[in-house]
Amino acid sequence: MPDWEQVYREKSIDAASAADVLLNNSHLLPENGEALDYACGLAGNAFYLASKGFNVRSWDLSETAIDQVNSHAKKTFQKVSGETIDLETNPPELNEVFDVVVVSYFLHRETLRNLYHYLKKGGVLFYQTFSGSQVNGKGPSREAFRLQRGELLSVFSDMQLLFYREDYSVKGHDDNRAGEVFMVARK
Repeated sequence: MPDWEQVYREKSIDAASAADVLLNNSHLLPENGEALDYACGLAGNAFYLASKGFNVRSWDLSETAIDQVNSHAKKTFQKVSGETIDLETNPPELNEVFDVVVVSYFLHRETLRNLYHYLKKGGVLFYQTFSGSQVNGKGPSREAFRLQRGELLSVFSDMQLLFYREDYSVKGHDDNRAGEVFMVARK
């Protein structure tokens, strides 16, 4: 497992960008409201949402990342607030707080369903991560950190599906990209 503090000491927040699932489906965003960038890293999703008029909370395990997020938000006068939270062992117990939740490249099955509870009625979940088997070294090598075919559809089957794409990769099939899942769903 990577040393996330070291990873974020070596990265510039200026290089952070929003996830494709959010950028390509921004027309599905509500006009404004409260948003959460879950397992935010350097908060590319958060700053994109703030530019669209949202008040954004950003959660991540890395204190280094959150320090950069809060410093950048203060310098740029954006409505982004970062919080250091261990989302695997101590996720917040909140209900119906956010109009939008965005997750990119984070998977923890034991707390995955919390995302549903964080959304207000009518709230929208944007989710993007790896699936299938690792291809060409992209993404995590451990299958535990990659979704199985249709797994997100099953976990969030009680939500209204707005967009779904699954580029599933299989070991031994060289297609020059790792498999990824892109999902947008409304509570």
